[in-house]
Amino acid sequence: MSKRILITGGNSGIGFCTADQLAAQGAEVSLACRDQTKGQAAVARIKNAHPNAKVRLFPLDLADLENVHDNAAVIYRELGEIDVLINNAGVVPTRQEFTRDGYEMQFGVNYLAPVLFTHLMLPLLKKGNQPRVLHVASVAHWLGRINKSTWRGRKPYLVMDAYGQSKLGNILFSNVLADRLEDLGITSNALHPGGVDTPIFRHVPKPAMALIRPTLTTPEQAARLPVSLAMDPQYAGITGEYFANFKPALRSPRARNRKLAEELYYDTMAELNLPTL
Repeated sequence: MSKRILITGGNSGIGFCTADQLAAQGAEVSLACRDQTKGQAAVARIKNAHPNAKVRLFPLDLADLENVHDNAAVIYRELGEIDVLINNAGVVPTRQEFTRDGYEMQFGVNYLAPVLFTHLMLPLLKKGNQPRVLHVASVAHWLGRINKSTWRGRKPYLVMDAYGQSKLGNILFSNVLADRLEDLGITSNALHPGGVDTPIFRHVPKPAMALIRPTLTTPEQAARLPVSLAMDPQYAGITGEYFANFKPALRSPRARNRKLAEELYYDTMAELNLPTL
């Protein structure tokens, strides 16, 4: 049976290359995208390259929690079960923006909404074969600090501080899921696929850039890691890891802090009005 994989984003960049390579390997791929025009174009490109590919498109706007609830319900009805969820979608606005619910955009889209979406997709994963959750994080999590006072905006707005917090949040959430879903056989791992050089890196402090520069790559190359973690049998049963360059990588001290992970999880569930696992 082919893997059934749901990926948020997937209409451009690393996400598109991930979806394309998954389809090339015979996976049934569903894209959950905010921009349906770009999503339709991505599906067409994948099907043109792989005529037998099974690719579907669903709407999903991570900047709107009500939209996440509504479209998760549609996905639940349509798909029935999935084997892999890849939380890939993200944003890095250089000026402060806010979600519909009033959260700072990077916190809301990169961290908070994916937590909600993951919880809503758990019933589908429970029915899957060797189910896996993958969280696209970043080496930039080393810059991150969890600061509740910034969740609804920060002064001054420092783009990489906001990005680092959201990526640290991804890893801490992945760690909590790994612990809480182990008995269900659902694995949870975070990954740094490798950065793709874009103008956003002009905002990165020089010490952090020294960490990031060696990892810069192409979208096609960066996609190989999430594709491998989603598809390869060697990763079955491995959980609670943070991968880079196809092997477990060093996490920041904050990203290894179990108490911080639990505190963030409980605070996040309170923000989302969800029961804890």
